[in-house]
Amino acid sequence: MAALRAFLGACLTITFLFSVQPAVAEVYPLIIKGKVTLPDGSPPPFSVGIERVCSDLQGSAPGPVTDKKGEYLWRMDVDPLRSRACFIRATHPGYTSTNIDVSGLNGYISTVTTLDTIVISSRAADPYSITSSDSGVPSKASSSWKAAMKALDKNNYPEAETQMQAAVAAAPKFAIGWHALGVVEDRQLLKPAEARAAYEHAIEADPKFLPPYIALTRLCIKTKDWQCAAKNADALIKIDSKKTVTEIYLHQAVARYGLKDLDGAMTSVQEAMRQDPQHRTPRSEYVLGRILEAQGDAAGARAHISNYLELDKNAPDADEIRAQLENIGKPAAAGVDPDLERL
Repeated sequence: MAALRAFLGACLTITFLFSVQPAVAEVYPLIIKGKVTLPDGSPPPFSVGIERVCSDLQGSAPGPVTDKKGEYLWRMDVDPLRSRACFIRATHPGYTSTNIDVSGLNGYISTVTTLDTIVISSRAADPYSITSSDSGVPSKASSSWKAAMKALDKNNYPEAETQMQAAVAAAPKFAIGWHALGVVEDRQLLKPAEARAAYEHAIEADPKFLPPYIALTRLCIKTKDWQCAAKNADALIKIDSKKTVTEIYLHQAVARYGLKDLDGAMTSVQEAMRQDPQHRTPRSEYVLGRILEAQGDAAGARAHISNYLELDKNAPDADEIRAQLENIGKPAAAGVDPDLERL
């Protein structure tokens, strides 16, 4: 009898152990659709890769490429029982992408899902970005460049400047090095004359390298050198045939306004707004208002400046702009003159 009880107990134990094993994962087929656009809403003029990135790495995978319309279709298998965070993004050299969270997607609720639009932007849009990669660094500049990157990691900007100067002295055609030197002198050490020279060297070393054009145009606007700003904005627009740097039209408008070329400024700001239908750079509305004010259109100026204040409620100079708005068309308006751009 005791033996029988022991046998039955063993059977129950085995049954229990099997019953608490994790459920076998169920994989469901899912079709996801979506599209990729540039910031102005147009499809990229090239194919873009799509990839899935997950927190557990096992779910990460390359996907399809976009068609001429910027659209993609991805047939994938999903396991709704697996706990992990995943997102979809686009990939293309020289571009950054927004991310679309797909962690909650599963195939048993819907087998076809349309995702939000992915927006890609040129990395050139951040003219102050310094790449720390050793790729493309001339051998003669390598040791100084590595030392400069270590100094940047420690926020030792004077040392970074010294090492970057050594790098470009060893390799005068090192455009990325010249640009990085300009960024450090411009943004961290507040040396506008030295930064301007470095940006100019970067452009001379590689006339198709976009970031120094943007950084130099901004620097010229900050120092109110309108001729310099207009020259470099014009040069960038000429070489940027794919219009990846849409903000340059706003910079061009500001430069032309500073040169009292109101018709040219109007053309530029209208192009800036056409390139930015989602109002990612709402300051264009303010610049347009200022141009209209200078042309004597007080009503149009008030409308666009008011629209700017609605679009950018956290503008750092909002109080100053409101004071200006109240005095448009009055003599007191001459005493309030906010910068067209805050850079």
